Amino acid sequence: MWVVFIVDTLLITTNFNHFGIQPRTLNGLLGIALSPFLHANLIHIISNTLPLLIISSILKLSIGSTRTNIVIALSIIGSGLGTWIFSTAGVVVGASGLIYGLIGFLFANAYFSPSLRSWLIALLTFFLYGGTLASLFVVLPHVSWAGHAWGFISGILIAASMSSYLKESPIKKGS
Repeated sequence: MWVVFIVDTLLITTNFNHFGIQPRTLNGLLGIALSPFLHANLIHIISNTLPLLIISSILKLSIGSTRTNIVIALSIIGSGLGTWIFSTAGVVVGASGLIYGLIGFLFANAYFSPSLRSWLIALLTFFLYGGTLASLFVVLPHVSWAGHAWGFISGILIAASMSSYLKESPIKKGS
């Protein structure tokens, strides 16, 4: 996302943000995949970078690299689709939906796949980012409540689905 941001900044006559999620438009569907890589300004990308690095690292320690990549991909799709369907207006860019998806997953994973490790990770995540959940209940102009909410909901649904799949799968959790 930083490479895209730097290129977008250096190309003065270009702005990639029109490739973000445009709610309920055919063109806006492409934004579901591209939106996490696009940011409105320097403050926006910085405010997404640190949480994304920290939470994805916690997630990787919790469930391993392969499952982390799956959760990231599904969080992007889930938050993006929810935003595309339910967002009110404008073009939505940023990695916040993905971040909320990872937070939702880590919280829900403690419930659906309970262990000392999953609960400690959920508590650590809550300690670090529990305050961000307040934004799920506040609607601000130029902030996508739909991206945040559907990211969080997607994370919960992914944790429930992965837990269910792992219980039925002959592949053991450590694989």
